[in-house]
Formats: sequence, structure tokens, C-alpha cells
Amino acid sequence: MNQPPTQPETDRFSANRRLFLQQLSVLAGGSCLAFRGEAQTAANPFTVAVPPSALRPNYQSDVGSMWATISRIGSRSVFPYAFTQDGFTDLLAWKQGVRMRLGEMLSHFPGLWPPQANKVSESDQGDYMLEEVVFNTAQEITAPAYVLVPKAAQKRGTPAVILLHDHGGFYLWGKEKMVALAEENQSLKEYRDRYFEGHSIATDLVRQGYLVIVIDALYWGNRRMMLDGDSDDWWARAADLPPEQVNAFNIRSSNHEHLLDRTLLAAGTTWPGINAWDDLRTIDYLWSRDEVDRNRIGCVGFSTGGMRAMLMAALDDRIKATVNVCWMTSMPYQLQNDIKFTMGFSVLVPGMSRFMDLPDLAAMTMPGALMIQGGAKDQFFNREGTQAAYKQLQRSFAKGGYQDRLYIQEYDSGHAFNQSMQDAAWKFLKTHLMDLI
Repeated sequence: MNQPPTQPETDRFSANRRLFLQQLSVLAGGSCLAFRGEAQTAANPFTVAVPPSALRPNYQSDVGSMWATISRIGSRSVFPYAFTQDGFTDLLAWKQGVRMRLGEMLSHFPGLWPPQANKVSESDQGDYMLEEVVFNTAQEITAPAYVLVPKAAQKRGTPAVILLHDHGGFYLWGKEKMVALAEENQSLKEYRDRYFEGHSIATDLVRQGYLVIVIDALYWGNRRMMLDGDSDDWWARAADLPPEQVNAFNIRSSNHEHLLDRTLLAAGTTWPGINAWDDLRTIDYLWSRDEVDRNRIGCVGFSTGGMRAMLMAALDDRIKATVNVCWMTSMPYQLQNDIKFTMGFSVLVPGMSRFMDLPDLAAMTMPGALMIQGGAKDQFFNREGTQAAYKQLQRSFAKGGYQDRLYIQEYDSGHAFNQSMQDAAWKFLKTHLMDLI
């Protein structure tokens, strides 16, 4: 078997009406509702028995009474699309089949369109040039980006790194989290101090000889959601914007995420689908630049940016080296109590967890090199789930014959890309990108 099945047998409901009613009764029972096949009326309403407080269950889950249903759906030890399944013996055929299924789940196909980049500004930073660019990811959709170009860049001789910013509940700026500018808001500086030990990741990499690009993901930075009547301060994003104004915008944006996600689904697409498409088109933009060595393109993502990095490398073999910082677990372990502050709308691929786990997605980066960095004190991920994911990754890369291209590193830290992690990541990129022949 070289391709995943179109529809697993276990997902098919029987057409038999009696069996359907039995199934419905079981589902209703899982939600503490009794299906009696009777019409609800004012005189005969459906009711739910209320047990005395001493007899009420202790759900021990963020989703309370819903956990009984969710656990039956999401608790699985076997993922049919995992490369470690016995039926998959050809890596390329497996990737082609799973990519097709992932594309269906992401549900975003606006059609290929040339980047048609427009350089908005350019400034001399001494040893590199900083460009502000806008390029097309679709016919009527553009992505704003910062591009950092080393002055020593040679035609078709410069390796490139795509940086993918995080979520962080910090929406007013996106790409600026990874690019230090001359005049910055204090809240942005403090954010970079907290998660990157004050480093401008893009600046560090361009000074190592890479051409670096980082775009704003949908809903962040220049692509943030603005509403009628929003203040001039939120439009301007001035360097002296008070912290309380920054926080107010971030809180408003957080509270509206569900609305954007529901609206995108209603429109027939998905938020992670848009992100994945834009990230893939960023590779197209790099290919359009004369300086870039097309055989040496890598990506680095922190937190949800790590998920974007995995997805991009899984879908496109033009990525030769991937660094995923603080975004790895096995999804079944997350479900009971670790979704609320971790798995946001922008990264949850609808239906993916029925067929493959996060380490299975990461395995699709083969034959490229992959570095996974995690923090042993990271409170966003279930510890047992993280260890299970590491083991699955090791099994997958060993089966593919690329165990020498998998790097899993865990640090005595929380959810951050600290100095030690950065040093290790840059060493990895030098081996698998800068020195790639």
C-alpha cells in the first residue's frame, strides 16, 4: 500500500436505519442525554437527571463533561498515515499520498500566481541591506515581509532562511518579533527579551551569511484585524504607544480569533491552509531572487512558527533544513488538559489527527534535515506526549534511513528560544545548509 486509503472503514456509518438509531442513542448517552425517539413538547420536554452534588463526577479535564465523548474520538495509539505503518515502504510514494490528503484538509487553493514583488523601502544596515517588500501569494492576496540581504551576497550563491514568527497572544506586530528596527515599541523589545533573550534572530542570521526573510502571518502585524472605529493609535503602532494600548489590542484580537476561524470555515477555507499557502509562496519569492541558491533554503520557526515550519517542509522538498523550536507533542496526550493555551485556531488542521500525529507530519521533512528543540519545563505541552513524539520521530527517520539527519534536543527551560538553543540551531544550519554541497 503506497497511498493512504481514501476513507478508513471505521469512519463509515452504516446505512442501516436501525443501527444508525442505536449509534445515535450511544452518542446521546455519552452526553448524558436519553434518546427516546419521542418529540419534545412543552408538556413533555427532554430532561437531564441532576445527580446530587456528592454523586457528581470529577471530570479532571478542561472540557469537563465533554471529555467522555472526546476521549473516545481522540484517544488512539495507531495513526493510519504514519510512515511507520508496515504498508508504507517507499518514502516518496508515502509523502505524495499524504500530501494530497493534507491539501484536502487545508482546503486552500487560490491558484498559483507570480510573486510580483514590490520593494517598499530599503535601508543600509552596515553589513547588510534591510528591505521591506510586499509580494503576491495569490492573485489578490499579498504578504508583507522583511528581507535581510548580506552585502557579500553572490548571484545564486547565497543560502536563504525563512523565519516563521510565533503566536504569543501578541498580534500588533508579527515579523518584527524577529527583526530589530531602529525605533521600536517598548512592549516589542520586552517580548523579544522574554522569548529570544533579546536577540534579533534575523539580524544574527544575516550576519552569518544567509539571506533572511520573515512575513506577517494572517492576523498579525500589517495583516492584523482592524475594525470600524478603531483608534488612530492602533492604526499607527507608534514606538511610544503605551503598554496598556498594546495589551488592549492583543486582548481584543485574542477574543476575536474564534470569529475569524468560523468565518473562514464558512467561506470554505481554513486558517492553517492560508498560512501554509503563504509560507509556500514565500519559497517561490526566494526563487525569484537572483542572490538565492535554490538548493540551500531552510526554515526556522518558534512555537506556532515551529508548526508552520514543519508543515512547510512537509509539503515542499525545496526546504532542505528545518528547525522547529518548542512545538512538538503527540496530540492524544494534549486533549484532556493541554489544548486551551496551546492549540490555537491558526495551526489546527481540520481532521489531521484522525490520520496522523504531529511527529508523523514532521517525518515528512525527510530527506531534509530536521532539528526539534524543546524545553523540559515547557508548560504548554504534556510531558508524556512530548516524549512519545520524540520516539515516533526516531522510528520514522530510522525507517527512512535518515536517522543521521534528525536532531532532538531538550533543554532545562520553558517555552522560549534561548541563547543555548540558538547556538545549537545555528550550528545545525551551518552543517545542513551553509556547508551543503
